[in-house]
Amino acid sequence: MPLAMLFLACDNTTVSRAEYDALLKEKQEMEALNDSLQFELSSLKIYVECLEEDNDELAEELKRTTGDQR
Repeated sequence: MPLAMLFLACDNTTVSRAEYDALLKEKQEMEALNDSLQFELSSLKIYVECLEEDNDELAEELKRTTGDQR
């Protein structure tokens, strides 16, 4: 019963139903954007790890190459 009263309170003159619906829609859009950005961040982290591995391999190759020339 108290939960029902809480939901009924959302549809009063303090917060109009239209404002509530607009805010709910914006919240859902922001959650979707957040999910998208989290996926993109995860992809970028994987990309950075690959670049770091490539960099380490190139640094080792450079050390071997300069060591052979001495």
